[in-house]
Amino acid sequence: LDLLPSHSAVSAIAELGVALLLFSIGLEFSWRRLKAVGRPGGVGGTLQVGATMIAGAAVCLALGLSFQAAVAIGAMAALSSTAAVLRLLAARSEIDSAQGRQAVGVLLLQDVAVVPLVVLVSILGGEADASQIGLTLGRKFAVATVLVVGFHLVLNRVLPPLLQTEAARRNRDVPVLLAAVTAVGAAWVSYRLGFSPVLGAFIAGLLLGESRFATQIRADVAPLQVLFVTLFFSSIGMLSDPAVFADHWPVVLLAAAGIVVGKTGIAAAALRISGSPLTHALASGLVLAQVGEFSLVLADSARDGGLLDTQQFELFVAVLMVSLFATPFLG
Repeated sequence: LDLLPSHSAVSAIAELGVALLLFSIGLEFSWRRLKAVGRPGGVGGTLQVGATMIAGAAVCLALGLSFQAAVAIGAMAALSSTAAVLRLLAARSEIDSAQGRQAVGVLLLQDVAVVPLVVLVSILGGEADASQIGLTLGRKFAVATVLVVGFHLVLNRVLPPLLQTEAARRNRDVPVLLAAVTAVGAAWVSYRLGFSPVLGAFIAGLLLGESRFATQIRADVAPLQVLFVTLFFSSIGMLSDPAVFADHWPVVLLAAAGIVVGKTGIAAAALRISGSPLTHALASGLVLAQVGEFSLVLADSARDGGLLDTQQFELFVAVLMVSLFATPFLG
């Protein structure tokens, strides 16, 4: 309805919602439980992203789009919604189930893939020199290593002594404040270093999840998480234009249905190849079938680089919205 004065302010606040969601999921998951994801999450996620990109690009080429635009759209379609899926799994207490662990593993792989995919889309749009790909990705890997090591030192050497002080034991608000500062600070540091803010928040929660304060912090952060996640989904809704859906609803519904069916089959096949039982692979594939919020980052980059025009961008947002609305029914 365009009643709010500043969409960008709402979007900025909404990113905190996703960061807090990933932070709390990290607290619940912990590093030991993450390692249990193993081969299905890592290998299956890699296969899913690659195969979905190829399939999406092939369909777009068949429809007459340029090679660069087709690859960009394939990359956008490859990503699922971390916020929607984790929210759904948490509400149904399925994060620790076999299919839940696999889905989380694939989502984490997708979040890591956002950085190289953004670089790829920038190159396709002529915003970067192809000869710099290796250097850029190598620099990102080195920075990511420093990021994880830094978080490990802070959360395992600095925070525990603070939480065990007499003041922290007597004042219940201290762990909550430290948790909030840690979540937001980790997201900010990750963003400043060129990574997804939610990735930094998740790593911080993952490392802090090994402490004996994880349960208390998770309970105290939960109300804030619900508030900010609600703002996040509202900010996505603000990007959509109902008139676009009304004018092109057959195309939008057909594209959304094709993505949901195609991603379900590709994700299930990828997880099955990586060793997951068929029923678990299919269940994970269903919850990963939508288009994700980080696809908007790629879509913005593609539009800025001239790969997508305004109408194509708006159609993609409409398809994304339809797929998100379908997510609760797919789980």
